[in-house]
Amino acid sequence: MVLASPLHGSFAAEVSELVKRTVGEAAPGAVGKVPLIVHATGGTTWDAVELVTQTGAKAAVLVGFGEHNSFASALHTRAELEAMGIPAVVFHCPTYAQCEDTLKKAKRVADAASALLGAKALLIGRETAQAAAARQRFQWDVEVVSIEDFEKAVEAAPPDSAALKTFDDEKVAKITAALRDLAAGRDLAAIQCFPYLMRNKVTPCLALALLNAEGYTVACEGDLAAGFAMLMSRRLTGRPGWIANVVYAKGRQAAFAHCTISLDMVKSWRTMPHFESGYPHGLSGELAEDIYTAVSLSPRMDKIVIGVAKVLKSGNFIERACRTQALVEIGDVAAKAPANHHVFIPGDVTEEVKAVAKLLKLEIVEY
Repeated sequence: MVLASPLHGSFAAEVSELVKRTVGEAAPGAVGKVPLIVHATGGTTWDAVELVTQTGAKAAVLVGFGEHNSFASALHTRAELEAMGIPAVVFHCPTYAQCEDTLKKAKRVADAASALLGAKALLIGRETAQAAAARQRFQWDVEVVSIEDFEKAVEAAPPDSAALKTFDDEKVAKITAALRDLAAGRDLAAIQCFPYLMRNKVTPCLALALLNAEGYTVACEGDLAAGFAMLMSRRLTGRPGWIANVVYAKGRQAAFAHCTISLDMVKSWRTMPHFESGYPHGLSGELAEDIYTAVSLSPRMDKIVIGVAKVLKSGNFIERACRTQALVEIGDVAAKAPANHHVFIPGDVTEEVKAVAKLLKLEIVEY
């Protein structure tokens, strides 16, 4: 949404064209839960405040330039919205002509925050306090499907052709088919995998690795907080992030491991026996990137810890740990981690993650 004073006709038209070309043009009246508002000129604060309040938006992403009092209006809008209890973040460009990258970043942040409010989620397993927290804090629609009902879905499902071709395992292909069907039409799915693997002597790990690479967002261990971070990663980078356990931490180095990394996030991969159970299958992969933004949410999803992780080594080099492993330089994980699970988002997107966290009223801590 571009706002401009009528006193700046030609400049406002240039800005509108830039915004349309860079991030697209919203349909008339289409204001999301977290709108992107571009202050093309000064004199637009009260138009922005009215837009947010009348549409019931939960937060706002604002953009201002170094011309025509644009940035001044953006800052004023943020101050007014925050005084009303509505969170807002401001992105600044020195000039509107140098703002394409910043506009794209601001749009990703607005889209991510909007996606994380009112998300449709599936939890395979049993009801948890975390599911209740997601409903309360972020208005998630969390449907719970029992392990028993999931087992019936797996038994009835025809083998998934993509999984059969990739892994050559009919049981994995049936798990993939059932998960694909249940995840369809939802923003996020999470499965409490240990009860399933203990009853059926096969893991869902490979199904998650394939479906996440295909564009679904599926978390393991029923962890909706990690799923929240994976969904954020999906909206910010196009990839789901890698959910990983902390293996050990000392000083600024830490090792992480897990078996469900998305196939589009590794340079190479191979299957191995699942770590704890020895059942088929775990996935060992070498991470494709050198730099990640690692994020971890507290169990009740009210605090987020963020840090840039530099990969020192990855693959499978620790004997007694999950099969995809990474040694990273990150910060004091032992002292600050709010939970075990961390999600590794490709690249350094700390600015975007902090902006999303502020919009969703999360307490922010940095490694």
